[in-house]
Amino acid sequence: NTVKHKVPDLVSAPGFFIRRMVVPEAEQVSRPWIRADRFGEMGLAPQPVQEYIRRALMLVFVVPIKIIGAVLCLVSFYLWTKVGAVLFPAKHRSDMVAWLGKIHCRTCLFFIGFVRVRWVAVGWDGEPIASTAGRAGEPAQTYAGIVSNHLSWADILVHMSHFFPAFVARSSTASTMFVGSISKAMGCLYVERAKTKTDDQQREKSKAGSGVSALVKARMEGYRSSGERPLLLFPEGTTTNGQFLLPFKSGAFLAGQPVQPVIIRYNTRGMSPSWESIIINRHIFLLLCQLFHSVTCFTLPCYVPSEAERADPALFAGNVRAAMLKASKGRLRPSSETYVDKVQFNDGLKRKHGYIRDEVKAQSEDAKAEAGGRVIVRRLSEVKSIFDASVDEEIDLKKEL
Repeated sequence: NTVKHKVPDLVSAPGFFIRRMVVPEAEQVSRPWIRADRFGEMGLAPQPVQEYIRRALMLVFVVPIKIIGAVLCLVSFYLWTKVGAVLFPAKHRSDMVAWLGKIHCRTCLFFIGFVRVRWVAVGWDGEPIASTAGRAGEPAQTYAGIVSNHLSWADILVHMSHFFPAFVARSSTASTMFVGSISKAMGCLYVERAKTKTDDQQREKSKAGSGVSALVKARMEGYRSSGERPLLLFPEGTTTNGQFLLPFKSGAFLAGQPVQPVIIRYNTRGMSPSWESIIINRHIFLLLCQLFHSVTCFTLPCYVPSEAERADPALFAGNVRAAMLKASKGRLRPSSETYVDKVQFNDGLKRKHGYIRDEVKAQSEDAKAEAGGRVIVRRLSEVKSIFDASVDEEIDLKKEL
């Protein structure tokens, strides 16, 4: 399912060139990242004149109100976390902060346009049920993690407005203005995500138990005794257009603990909130220029793994994914594509729409930083990855870099 590149021709003068190879469109992996709205590839599709007029009016009269409202929600909740650390009783502090957090997140969603956020409890067959908490007379099943499909940055606010879960965050988040105090109140799991130089080193780090997966596993294993909030995990590892479910990574399932599956479905009429193949600033601009959005979230019953699934995280992950596909009733289709395929697809779109120089410059700066100011390309694949696989032309790398 991946695009196979041939080794391009190299020419020595006046610089050195790399020829972009022509790959048949049918061979390109793209289905989970094709936008499902009228704005097309990267949100750049031509629109009728009335659409540009509508955007201009929104930009002047509505978008400022949305931005101010969202910022006020952020500042207000930040202040409440500070006040709560002093005034709220320690025994109930976490619950009270979570309650306030849900209110603020739902209000923030309203300001940015999500006037309708529905939560529907469904069974394993996808049919609505009264509740996923358990049968009458039985205690509600607790879960160590929330497992969700991933469509957009807005997913985080949606989950926070309902579950107010904890997240895996970079250690630097703890010291970030506003967000740092909020993340501490949520009980986020802070990790160091320093890059290792080789895949072998990364594997050795994981074996030693110091990787992110090991920290997530330890956190989920101790969730009953710690009293911390469940972790929100996106096992696909990237976002899609909401029509497909990618293979699950096993990191969320290493602990062998119960998880809460959730399926998010955005209304794509007008502008799709999915953030899959569009640059972030344009995505936020188009989202804010859309007056209303809606989202429906389906909560499945808590998934308690069997002994076989506890012993085999890959089996556990695959079975949860299969259960979510079944409960979606065909609205989610299985896909074998991965994050690597998405990067390749998005790189092609950037080249197609003229982002080549920005990309080359960014990779040049990264290379200089790693090599002490000298541009070093360690692998030919690193050079090939920045070129479009569907356009036949030559680029002078020496000139660009």
